[in-house]
Amino acid sequence: MNDTPKDAIQHYENVAINQKEHSEVEITGEIPTERVDFFRAKAIRAIRRDLEMPGFRKGHVPEDMVVQHVSEVKILQEAAEIGLADIYPRIIEEHDLDVVGRPKVSITKLAPGNPIGFTITSGVYPTVTLPEYMDIAKKELKEHTDPADEVVKDDEVDAELTRLRSMFATPAPKDEKGEESGEPVLPELDDDFAKKLGEFTGIEDLKDKMRQQLAIQKKEKAREKRRLAIANAIIAKSKLEVPEVFIEGELDQMVASFEDRVVRAGMTLEAYLEQSKKTIEEIRKEWQPDAEKRAKLQLIFNEIAKKEDIRPDPKKLDREVAHVKEHYPDANERSVRVYVLTQMVNELVFRKLEGEESSKEEEVTEKA
Repeated sequence: MNDTPKDAIQHYENVAINQKEHSEVEITGEIPTERVDFFRAKAIRAIRRDLEMPGFRKGHVPEDMVVQHVSEVKILQEAAEIGLADIYPRIIEEHDLDVVGRPKVSITKLAPGNPIGFTITSGVYPTVTLPEYMDIAKKELKEHTDPADEVVKDDEVDAELTRLRSMFATPAPKDEKGEESGEPVLPELDDDFAKKLGEFTGIEDLKDKMRQQLAIQKKEKAREKRRLAIANAIIAKSKLEVPEVFIEGELDQMVASFEDRVVRAGMTLEAYLEQSKKTIEEIRKEWQPDAEKRAKLQLIFNEIAKKEDIRPDPKKLDREVAHVKEHYPDANERSVRVYVLTQMVNELVFRKLEGEESSKEEEVTEKA
């Protein structure tokens, strides 16, 4: 256990803060040699956890053998990563920097027995000049269909039934030459057909359930369309400069989400890129405008939430974080909490713009 007083530990040195254009700040500095030794020891233990060698179980290789097996450069790179994750929040707090987004980190000096030099570029929270967002929202609400007014028409149910029947169609009969003649034969629209599709009592039950599902989809589509219109209108009237690193952070999230969908579809991102004949850099460039819009909207919504004192219920936040962690146990809890908090705040801001007052359960007296 380290008994050194907290104030006596020199976590970093030679730090300089340089303001840059586009609401960014550049932080340069060094991790002192004695702290490098501390983080080097942690790096060796971290590498050891995943290292496998003949005669040793995974995670049980002696530390001296880890050092012999792994290059010093790799150990120092791991030490730098661990060290910067520790000191970056300290620098932000000490210099009272209101940073946003994911920082861009580069190592400028990495050599045994020396301090680790670094440069960190971070976005700082820009000045956001909001328009009369409630007036803008009211105007858009008048011009777009209220999701509650969406009604499923009979022909929409019929079209969905036809689509389902076509999925179970049998090939058209063949003529004497063995070629198909006529159209594929659709199954009869009766109780037997309905029961084959799932736990339905009959065709009328299928139609009722289908109508309910279509109604949900139409309401959700109308809500998304209306919210997009509100968001675009407020973005157009707001004034702000978006930090580049914040846009890059949005792009990182978009790529990660896309890769997750690709994997769920049974393909790797590399295979998709090869098939589509695109590079990840080309995709990021294509998505740049959307990422900038998303970044702008998030900054605007953060400002609206601050002005309106909109904050999620801490208990609900904890429950949602726990729920996400159940599905992604290896995810960093701090990152999960930030993500969930952002989603909950956005939802509450949209409800405010749509004229829905928060329920008593969502009103809190303490900061989440």
